[in-house]
Amino acid sequence: MVVAAIAFQEIESLNFEGLHNLFCELFQNLKFDASSELHIILLDTFDSSIWLDRVLGRFYSISRDVLLAKNLHTMSITILFGEYAKDNLRLDYLFIPAKELVQEFDALNYDIFNQPRRERELNLFPEKRNDCDEYAVSALGGTFDHIHDGHKILLSIASFITSTRIIVGVTHQDLLLKKKYKEYLESFEKRCGSVRQFLNLLKPSLKVEIVPIKDVCGPTGTVPEIECLVVSRETVAGGDFVNKTRVEKGLPKLDICVVNVLGGDEEDGWKEKLSSTEIRKMLMHGI
Repeated sequence: MVVAAIAFQEIESLNFEGLHNLFCELFQNLKFDASSELHIILLDTFDSSIWLDRVLGRFYSISRDVLLAKNLHTMSITILFGEYAKDNLRLDYLFIPAKELVQEFDALNYDIFNQPRRERELNLFPEKRNDCDEYAVSALGGTFDHIHDGHKILLSIASFITSTRIIVGVTHQDLLLKKKYKEYLESFEKRCGSVRQFLNLLKPSLKVEIVPIKDVCGPTGTVPEIECLVVSRETVAGGDFVNKTRVEKGLPKLDICVVNVLGGDEEDGWKEKLSSTEIRKMLMHGI
């Protein structure tokens, strides 16, 4: 098992076109296997969930492509930023763009790389808005089976816009009886544990509440303190249903934060590079 990290800074001047080749070069001598971990650490301060969402999508997508080419379909990738639990990271290898950053990490080995840059910074996302810690309490829900890159983006954006308390609804086993390859579903406890572990690493200051989802709305239909519901673009209709239900119960409507789905676009049905269903299918075939 190898635990490696790559740190990036000044993301707005980063040439994303050069990331694939950079990752291939940095990974070529590392003996990654399915149990290894890759952490991508973004040293910039972010103030917009729209900008962060797109940056996360690019980093997860490009790094996953490189690992897929090595048949490392389920190797963990985690992108960290902001006030993540740095003291919990013990690294075998660290790649950094500047030597003075070494002292900030606990790593057995380190190397310095040249970060690919654009000739000039471009304002690629003029619609950015400042929404870091905008909501005291937010909520999101999902199955979170075999937690993967898409789940991590959703949880990352939810944690970014939340200052105090995040409520995560995790689908109860009783609602998953019709899932494909259901015999390879993780237990409810395992799925909850993966969500909590990720959020505790990403933003340890948050109070994390995990509750079972046994109906369409889950906790968003009953908890008055929730201010925002975080959804993926493919499930945005569910947010409308939740607000309709809350109004009927005399609860305030929620703001809806829509997160892009990884590796797809609206025309192709927002297909993810590696869904929970695909992971269960691979497990069934022993891949």
